[in-house]
Amino acid sequence: MVFIRNDHFEDEKGNQILFNGINFVCKNKEAGYLFADPEPVFRRFHEQGFNLIRLGIFWDGVEPQPGVYDTEYLERVRDVAELAWKYGLYTMLDMHQDLFSCKWGDGAPIWATLDDGLPHPANCTMWYDAYLQSEAVIRAADHFWENAPAEDGVGLLDHYTKMWQMLAEFFDTCEGVIGYEPMNEPFMGSLARNAFGEATMRCAAKFADYDPQNPLAMSAEQAAFYMGVVAEKLVGFDRETLMPFYRRIQEAVKDVSKKPLITGANIYSSSTIPTGIGRLDDNGCQIYAPHGYDSVVDSSRYESFNKANVERLFADKKRSQTEMNLPVIVGEWGAFPSKDFTNDLIRHMNGILEQYLWSSAYWQWKPGIENDPNYADLSRAYPMVTAGRLKSYHYDADKKTLCLSYEAKENGETIVYCPFIPSKAEAEGAISTRFETIGGASGLLKVEANHAGEINITIS
Repeated sequence: MVFIRNDHFEDEKGNQILFNGINFVCKNKEAGYLFADPEPVFRRFHEQGFNLIRLGIFWDGVEPQPGVYDTEYLERVRDVAELAWKYGLYTMLDMHQDLFSCKWGDGAPIWATLDDGLPHPANCTMWYDAYLQSEAVIRAADHFWENAPAEDGVGLLDHYTKMWQMLAEFFDTCEGVIGYEPMNEPFMGSLARNAFGEATMRCAAKFADYDPQNPLAMSAEQAAFYMGVVAEKLVGFDRETLMPFYRRIQEAVKDVSKKPLITGANIYSSSTIPTGIGRLDDNGCQIYAPHGYDSVVDSSRYESFNKANVERLFADKKRSQTEMNLPVIVGEWGAFPSKDFTNDLIRHMNGILEQYLWSSAYWQWKPGIENDPNYADLSRAYPMVTAGRLKSYHYDADKKTLCLSYEAKENGETIVYCPFIPSKAEAEGAISTRFETIGGASGLLKVEANHAGEINITIS
């Protein structure tokens, strides 16, 4: 069992848990929205120190016809979650969508895609440009948030809520499932295009030299003003539409399951736009799962990757976490190509996760990534379970050295994943250690403090 204690996770013994995870999201309808033969992959994940997957499920897979649920699909999803748990992998259950519907991407079934026959662009420079360019996607999203009736006369939001109640009851007995994510990167429909349009008009009115045809030429002052207008509108969506949506799902779920909701924010909050979501209530049954990408994601422009921009956007997510006092699992980050620079970018993000003591799930697994040396730094040393309160940790991948500081409980057992065979563990404070190999050159160092109080360890 995993419990939420203010801004961190604990097990049933009160030990603090960190999750080092990876997305496992199959968008292929022809494959039944599930990857084939996941067991060897999960075995390898376990050897590499992962203890979490973000498992994608799809409305189209769950409810192919109004009010009709595909129990065979759900049983296959449950089999995957239970197999993951066999290898020590917890599961975040993510209701995934991209471009709202399986008609253009993935997500809603056709019967729930009310686009009024409007056009969808054949080609976009980037796939996500369709969120602003596709009349069909925009209209379908608007109808969803308006709770427009489906062909059976029942509102789309009503269908969605009832589906989530069924899902929560279905997966409640899965020990490794730690929570339910109602929707991946919710898209707000016409409000988004209106927000960007209003920002353009107000920028043109304020700055005589503003060129709406050349947004890359905006000055820093113009860009800040422009994004401020956009942020105001999108934060309004989070507060006025998304939070009531989350509360609606929570009301339905809490009657059948005590597992928490996993709340992210709208799709544009994956960048530097702040979120307007907050706490659902005061019972702490909520996980904050922001996403974060630099603007070059999914492009060929990684020579322009801006680490400072990534640091700023996650500093903003940290401010949101502090305001809400909730634990964080960064639900998506990365999406890096397999290149010589990839491990450097992974190490940079690992540093941010260390700084904030956050859990995360890298986006995403693809066949072979677990054995690709360009992604080697996804496997890193970290304290999986801390018998006490974690204060800080840092892994130096070049030196293969982990420095760890925590306020220990007497005789508690701290479990540290090591992607190497440790030769020594030097500590300020009396400890005893034992090492269990779980891979050819990796394993778990189990550290027992012989007294309560601050422990500082260097493992190399």
